[in-house]
Amino acid sequence: MSVQANPFRRTTIMIMFAVGFSAFIVLLYGLGAADPLASGKNGDAHGASNSIVGYKALANLLEKTGVPVQYSRSQAGMDNGGLLILTPGPFTPAAEIDAVIQQRAYVGPTMIILPKWQIGTSPDLQKGWVHRGEPWGGNPGTEMLKDLVEVNITVEDKSLAGRSVASSVGGRVKAPEMPVTIKGDTVRTVVRGPSSEGALVAYLDDGGVYDQLDSLDASQIAVEEEIDESFYPVVIVADADLLNNAGMADKPTARHALALIKAVATASDGDVTFDLTFNGLGSAENLLTLAFAPPFLSATICLITAALAAVWMAFNRFGPPIMEKRSMDFGKSALVNNSAAFISRMQRGYLVTDPYAEIIRTQAAKAVGISPKATEQEIHQRLDALGESGGNSFSALFQQLVRARKPQEIADGAAALHAWKKEIIG
Repeated sequence: MSVQANPFRRTTIMIMFAVGFSAFIVLLYGLGAADPLASGKNGDAHGASNSIVGYKALANLLEKTGVPVQYSRSQAGMDNGGLLILTPGPFTPAAEIDAVIQQRAYVGPTMIILPKWQIGTSPDLQKGWVHRGEPWGGNPGTEMLKDLVEVNITVEDKSLAGRSVASSVGGRVKAPEMPVTIKGDTVRTVVRGPSSEGALVAYLDDGGVYDQLDSLDASQIAVEEEIDESFYPVVIVADADLLNNAGMADKPTARHALALIKAVATASDGDVTFDLTFNGLGSAENLLTLAFAPPFLSATICLITAALAAVWMAFNRFGPPIMEKRSMDFGKSALVNNSAAFISRMQRGYLVTDPYAEIIRTQAAKAVGISPKATEQEIHQRLDALGESGGNSFSALFQQLVRARKPQEIADGAAALHAWKKEIIG
């Protein structure tokens, strides 16, 4: 057998394979997780933003105080049992917000932070930074909450900024610049506005019992009406400066933000999830993302491990590689081998038993000088008289081959008859 030398060293091939295979896996993961890998530093008002209107400082503060924080880029985050913080943009459809609130009524508490500031960018700013313009006013917030609750949202006079206002969760806190307040028949105050009317932070008066939030307003639900104690609160933050990065620069405001988050998250599992789907950072699940997410991740790991095991076995096989044999032989060998293969494929081996037996008989008779005119019985008698091979006479071996039908029986019969001829006649 011919041996072909390997032109590459095993170590070189293994390194090339490891690099290529790893790059392929990373490529698949990148294709499947393209949206989740997108940076949140786009300047918008959401939990992953480090701009003046973002909430990254609040997320960092929560983490440093031992509160688990996560960011949701899919609809699956709406089912998290902890506090879900929604930071919708100014043009988020009201139906989408209402659908989330209805879905989470018995899942966990929800906080909606309404957009406050209009923003703009310029080339001279760092990545993720923005210029803060004027407040949006009441229209965007009122419009996005219309399917959930009827409220009036107002931008107060900027002269009211800095006033100390009452809060049911953290004592008193300073009113932000150009305070934004919310007012409605079915909302209850958590943080009062600097004027006599409206609230900076309120929650829906939906019949739930929220002792940790009740102290400033009386409920609009009559005593005789049914109260569902299994509800979770829905808190609306009308003035985002109480929680955004600009507000976190003030220590009293930051302390109040922590107290507010703790109060809203009471009776849940304590986790805080910042939703990013309403800010254009969501992603749709596909086959690739599912392959790298539980419970399918375990199957992906098993497939990768099996592939690596197969490669390892290939590199550690016994002996050097052997050059493959020719598919077609030369000359007479090709004719014989191909004919035998054809007969075997067609399962017609029994058709050659009679011709082969007769050929052996004719050769043996000619070798010992038996007349061609002798009958078959005379030929068998003369050949039997010459002797036996393996305890069998010629006629017995002849009949054994002729009666054979299975491939193994045919092969054994032909070999035995040929052995008789070689042993007795030569």
